[in-house]
Amino acid sequence: MYFPYLRGRQYELIALRELLDNDKLGEYILPIIEPVKLSSTLINILEKFQEKNQNCSLVMNPQVGSFVSELGESQKENLVERLNKVLEGNNHLLRVSLMSKDYNETDDFNQTKDAGKIIICKQADDLEGYKNNYINQDIAYNIISENSRLKREVKDPRVKINDNFIKLPRNTDYLKNEDEFYTDDHLYFSADGYKGFSDYSIVGEDYSESGFAPYAVAIHIVYFDEEFNLRVNHFVSNSNTDPSNPAGKFKEALEKLITAVRSGKIQRTIAIDEFERLYNTESYPGLGTVKKLSIMHHIELIANYFKSKEES
Repeated sequence: MYFPYLRGRQYELIALRELLDNDKLGEYILPIIEPVKLSSTLINILEKFQEKNQNCSLVMNPQVGSFVSELGESQKENLVERLNKVLEGNNHLLRVSLMSKDYNETDDFNQTKDAGKIIICKQADDLEGYKNNYINQDIAYNIISENSRLKREVKDPRVKINDNFIKLPRNTDYLKNEDEFYTDDHLYFSADGYKGFSDYSIVGEDYSESGFAPYAVAIHIVYFDEEFNLRVNHFVSNSNTDPSNPAGKFKEALEKLITAVRSGKIQRTIAIDEFERLYNTESYPGLGTVKKLSIMHHIELIANYFKSKEES
């Protein structure tokens, strides 16, 4: 199984919604959402997963963003009520807790235990929180970084999590290495003793709320090579001397992407079809939509991989 870890920004939530609307997730994709804001978009996507009888998971002790503080704001009462409703008796929503040395189960904003539980340990010291709270409990999935101590001491079923995206300081830096290895976890997770794998897609683990006008536009697209390793191609604009004309920069990057698509290098998904429509209509959707489409493409590609393995 694949557990894409998304931070719950607007474009990430909309990516999941559009994949759901087009029935592109399948049974082998279980998204993890770490909520960063208490928004109607977040509640809507959780409700849609429930309506579609599709599993997803929600972090109960988010470490970034303003979600937890917003739970106590009076103007958010309606959203809190809707959130509590979708959490109650929802067999398609698993609850996720991020372990730390000092973690206590009461740190989670919702204590309901009528659904599966996922815990995430990324550091060796996280074991203390895990052992003090969950060592004797049945856990749906234990997600761990590839750490020998964690693999020895955290019980099955284990899932490996990696940050496979090499994030560079500036988009122009990707011009130095436009095509690079991303992962082969989908090929070997089972042989390595895991029940699945997880990553942060083409966004990476680092979280930042602030945005800025980039000097270059980069479209990060994963694809399977001839040996079914997953690689990432960075399609970067050329006119990168200043932050002006983002639409023109997007057109330059998009032309490179569409050339790769039409050569057969990049596999087709609904997101790639939308990139091609934008190219044909010479439209600029904004950088949030570019990230949304790149995430959609990644998740659908993995879903298609599992589907093809099942059918073969």
